[in-house]
Amino acid sequence: MSSDNTWANFFSQFSQTQGDFIQALTLTFPDLSSSQFRVCSYLKAGYNTREIAEEMSLSVRSVESHRYRIRRKLGVGKSENLAMYIHSLH
Repeated sequence: MSSDNTWANFFSQFSQTQGDFIQALTLTFPDLSSSQFRVCSYLKAGYNTREIAEEMSLSVRSVESHRYRIRRKLGVGKSENLAMYIHSLH
């Protein structure tokens, strides 16, 4: 299954249970790229970096780069856990 189909299936199910999160993320941080939005969604769903890399057909290093850029855009400090910050959004 291609990465796009995987994402479509994931997002279809995810949006049914996490609609408030999706709205909060897109309204609060409209400058996130589509890949960064995907990473945030996967983090909210409980995926780790390796699992996100597999789902997005990326290297672990690429996902780490996305996470770094997301931290900067969201203003999340180095001492804060990005996944926990993502989970606090709703």
